[in-house]
Amino acid sequence: MSVSRIDPPGFRSEYPTVSVVIVNLNGKDMLGPCLDSIEKQTYDPELVEVILIDNASTDGSVDYIREHFPRVRVLVNNENVGFSPAVNQAARVANGEVLALLNNDAVADPNWISAGIAYLQSHDEVGCVGSLILHADGKTIDYAGGEMAFNAMGYAAHNKEDFTKTPPAAGPTLFASGGAMFVITKVFLDAGGFDEDYFAFFEDVDFGWRLWIFGLETHFVPASRVYHEHHGTIKRFGYARERFMLERNALATVYKNYGDELFASTFPSALLLTLSRGLTDMVEHDQFPDLRIFPGAENVDDQTFPMSALTAAHLGAIRDFAKQLPTWAHKRRWVQGHRAMSDQKILKLFKQALLPNVAGDEYLQTWQATVAAFELDQQLVQPRRILIITGDRLGAKMAGPAIRCWEMATVLTAAGCDVTLASISTPEKFSHDFKVTGVNEAGGIEVLLNSTDVVIFQGFVMFHYPQIIDLDIPVLVDLYDPFHIEAMTQRKHELDWQRYATANSDRQIIDDQLRRGDFFVCASEKQRDLWLGHLAMVKRINPATFDADESLRSLIDVAPFGMPTIPPSKHQDRVLRGVVDGITDDDFLLVWGGGIYNWFDPLTLINAVAKVVKDRPNVKLWFMGSAHPNPDVPKMQMSANAYNLADELGLLNTHVFFNDGWIDYDHRADYLLEANIGVSTHFEHLETRYSYRTRILDYIWSALPIIATEGDTLSDLTTQRALGIAIPPEDVDALADAIIRLHDDQAFYDQCVANLEQIRTEMTWEKSLAPIVRFCLDPKRAPDVGHRRGEYLSSGVKHTDVAIQRSRAHYLRRAAQVMVHEGPISVASKAVGVVRRKFGH
Repeated sequence: MSVSRIDPPGFRSEYPTVSVVIVNLNGKDMLGPCLDSIEKQTYDPELVEVILIDNASTDGSVDYIREHFPRVRVLVNNENVGFSPAVNQAARVANGEVLALLNNDAVADPNWISAGIAYLQSHDEVGCVGSLILHADGKTIDYAGGEMAFNAMGYAAHNKEDFTKTPPAAGPTLFASGGAMFVITKVFLDAGGFDEDYFAFFEDVDFGWRLWIFGLETHFVPASRVYHEHHGTIKRFGYARERFMLERNALATVYKNYGDELFASTFPSALLLTLSRGLTDMVEHDQFPDLRIFPGAENVDDQTFPMSALTAAHLGAIRDFAKQLPTWAHKRRWVQGHRAMSDQKILKLFKQALLPNVAGDEYLQTWQATVAAFELDQQLVQPRRILIITGDRLGAKMAGPAIRCWEMATVLTAAGCDVTLASISTPEKFSHDFKVTGVNEAGGIEVLLNSTDVVIFQGFVMFHYPQIIDLDIPVLVDLYDPFHIEAMTQRKHELDWQRYATANSDRQIIDDQLRRGDFFVCASEKQRDLWLGHLAMVKRINPATFDADESLRSLIDVAPFGMPTIPPSKHQDRVLRGVVDGITDDDFLLVWGGGIYNWFDPLTLINAVAKVVKDRPNVKLWFMGSAHPNPDVPKMQMSANAYNLADELGLLNTHVFFNDGWIDYDHRADYLLEANIGVSTHFEHLETRYSYRTRILDYIWSALPIIATEGDTLSDLTTQRALGIAIPPEDVDALADAIIRLHDDQAFYDQCVANLEQIRTEMTWEKSLAPIVRFCLDPKRAPDVGHRRGEYLSSGVKHTDVAIQRSRAHYLRRAAQVMVHEGPISVASKAVGVVRRKFGH
């Protein structure tokens, strides 16, 4: 079936025109307050029209409107056509770029329109907005987002809760309530509007679900609010008629909107439950005969049995649905033909997928049996909410910790999780697949922690946010960076008392993490051995963790850095050759990926280049970064030493070149693909043994033959899989010989490239982060944290405040950095936090 594409929201006028649509049936007594509230809106009245569709009222509603509200456009129907057709009728004649639906028994807050339009204006992906609907008391919530059971029974989120105590936040929702919503007029019409065969009820659920299927988002916006009086027009016609429409429309919604994969299990289940609701213990008046065959059973063919109105409503709903099946089938083909988003991505918006909407023991037994028989609990469970917190900056230029968290969020989202990636700093990079926020922008750490199922963090995050310690949810600690070892190298030039104070503080921070975590990951088996020793020291290797898994893989596993599944490609034709003065097309180019830190050894490399270029002047070396992308990390002495040595040897800007900034993460391939060799040299020390050089992964991803100092996990891999050459530390001659061999021996060079292309498929992010995905899909608290086990773990352990052990120099240095990058107000705020942590106030 050939269909046209449903386009995303197209309007973005500075001040769009708005058509407020009100459907009325004998609501004369309610219309005055409703329309008065529209006239009191803060939005420019010249941009607002009001359309009232009257469904054959007999109470004088039309005359009342024409007399008291002459600006209102009144369209009068000769019969009650229903809510859905009436709204569509208004939409087809509306002049506004935006439709604003409002119940006739609702009163709009003065900022109702302004807040709704402002949100639409600032969110390009959103085509529809649902307002907060409060009871007339101004406190009790009627609607604060749309939720739904798998059988299309819609629910109003936070219904009957106190808005003043638990104010809901703005964000995506399955559907907007038809009682107060904004939708771009073109989006409404292009998406088919409300289904007119519904007459009334669940047309808003169906429409919201359909928008998501088409890839158009609906969001809930609490700043846009109305107050609802609950006069309830439908009550005049009785509950049985309401039930008839609810049941029929829910079946139609299920039939039309599920994709083929879930349709096979959800539609039969919904149909069975619709029948069961009408025939089980909902009512007491049905007297069904015993139709089993048994001795003495009488013929009941000529007998009649009473049936309640509610039972008839359910049976009538099924009959009516069946009679219209050709119509529903045509609509299903149209909806599925426009599908742009999978069921799995939409399911997380249901929130209440397995919530039965009717009580009664017999029905609940049927519900549970149906869920089990069709395995709905496995197919429709809500996605795990995962919060990843990084202390690094998220932006175009990112260092290893931020890169790792970003890719972790990407992989977990692809696995079906609902991921929020939060940074201590204000983020500058965002994703369409998962939420990215700053901790403070999200309302503070408590808001984030209270709305997640799993927390993942690395580095110093728990030091800054000790609230994580008391969380009663699973916490995954990422230990890929043994920063306490790294810091001893980084701070070699400080005074002894400063170094010891910092080392003690770092160790305390790590110990606190190891005591709190439910699951840990690191980057290599070497690292795992290191961390197992640490875990033993804080009593985490104990009978409980050992009995749960004698390998302790369920406590700590290896999840190294990975690389993209897709090989690199260039965004720009040239970035180095012919662009950087002194680097030409004929040069044999060595690239140093990443920054120059104190634990690296660029000096041996520069000396080796000086030796090689005497006979091979086309050899060039380019350092990709000299300053860390996080301004909180100071420029290191080794970077200056490397620059000075290149200058002293006469190689600066002739054979050795430095990029004084940092390459954007998404553009690093442009530089790597112009190189011939990737290099990484370092000293022989403890940091080397436990490091996992992520820059070498970039070389593997780019199929760049590698020259690296031996001693760490990836240099071992370089030797084992013939990906290049590993050389002894600080050996200028060996390094020069390695450059010469890869320069001169084309067969060896080509073999290295072939080996790199083969191995990179084994080291993708999806494969490397598999232990993290497994834990997040089935998160559990560690087995040694409850009851007596928890007492054992904590006995004799006092959680000291690590702020006490921070040196004075540390705080002065930190204050200077914050002053430069964030200003004096931020300095004062952070100082107050330090004092509170240190003295317990």
